Amino acid sequence: MIAVDTSALMAIVLGEPQADALIAVLEAEDDLLISAGTVAEALIVSARRNVSDEMEQLIDGLGFEIVAVTPPPLAASPKPTAPGAKAPIPPA
Repeated sequence: MIAVDTSALMAIVLGEPQADALIAVLEAEDDLLISAGTVAEALIVSARRNVSDEMEQLIDGLGFEIVAVTPPPLAASPKPTAPGAKAPIPPA
């Protein structure tokens, strides 16, 4: 499994020196992950560099599993406690 970030994707679409090595690693991996936040960031950055079409093609072509970045439900979140307290802090 590989989780990919914006800098790696930008290196590929901009044809930087390590682009071929990055492509080889990503194409050899069956389990590619990318967060929804990274997809958004990559599309924003690539648009500013005028390579948004290339970025969209790259993201679509690699077959990423896009992972949501939403927090867990509040019921599953730990309750905050005051320093040294044993009980949760009541809501305000």
